[in-house]
Amino acid sequence: MPRVTVITATYNGTRYLAAAIDSVLAQSLADFEYIIINDGSTDGTAAMLQHYAARDPRIRLVQREQASGGPTVPKNMGLALASAPYVCFLDHDDYFHPDKLARLCEGMDAHPEWVAAFHDVQLVAEDGQPHRGTYLSNAAFRQIAAAHLAPLGGDWYGCGERFYEFMSLRYAAMHTISVILAPGRLLRDPVSFRARFRGSDDTDLWLRVGFQGQLGYLDQVLAYYRQHGSNLSSDNVAMTANAVALHEDNYLRAQERLRPPEMAAYRRKILSYRNSLGYGLNRAGRYADARAVYRDMLRAGPSLRALRGIGKSWLLQLLGR
Repeated sequence: MPRVTVITATYNGTRYLAAAIDSVLAQSLADFEYIIINDGSTDGTAAMLQHYAARDPRIRLVQREQASGGPTVPKNMGLALASAPYVCFLDHDDYFHPDKLARLCEGMDAHPEWVAAFHDVQLVAEDGQPHRGTYLSNAAFRQIAAAHLAPLGGDWYGCGERFYEFMSLRYAAMHTISVILAPGRLLRDPVSFRARFRGSDDTDLWLRVGFQGQLGYLDQVLAYYRQHGSNLSSDNVAMTANAVALHEDNYLRAQERLRPPEMAAYRRKILSYRNSLGYGLNRAGRYADARAVYRDMLRAGPSLRALRGIGKSWLLQLLGR
């Protein structure tokens, strides 16, 4: 049995895919299986993958005839095929540091109480040149989450028992390419990506994982997230709608863990997302949809922001803007 499974779902990924695969094959920990799912690509991805699979028996190649329309289906296929006790994910346009698997497996082996662990991620340009700061340093993670982080040595931190509350009220902190999961330690809710949270299915999973057990954090950059035109969403309305749906779902779960003042703060956070969604819908000329969002806000209680949003929506519609 391999020590860890790496899963990559790819669709028409020839531009960056070789760098991603090479970064896995160059890992200092060699005991892994690498499951790559070609999600119905129409370019040269299939031939590239067959070339790699012929060279390295650790690669398990899955070729889908038709594209699923998103990464959720192929990633879940990879999870179903994984045979190792730990699982990591790598998107086809990103890449790993050579010691990523070794460091994360060491941490998980040393802490059987952890259901998952994560590290920081360097943001890079299309050509791999680093942007200023990192995924977590740009969000001041160490400072904001300090009360939840217990130093363990070697840049490792244990995330406190109330870290799920931080994830819900502040931000999830975990990035898809930064996470290592131990599916066998997640007994309440099996590991899977849910398609109904399109665009936020990863954050949904991290919240569900954080709800179930303790996490570890390694304060090192061990993966590189490539920012380019194809993976930067311009549909802010869809992203905000996904955030609303995601947190409404998590709100129901959070009632088991969060105290009444925290639940009130969480409701305010969700209402803020709803207000942003209504604003975005108004700007997009979707006035009836905007008013529906604002009415939902009013059902939760009196809201001057919602009343203003409804009034603005009618005014914009009458003016024909």
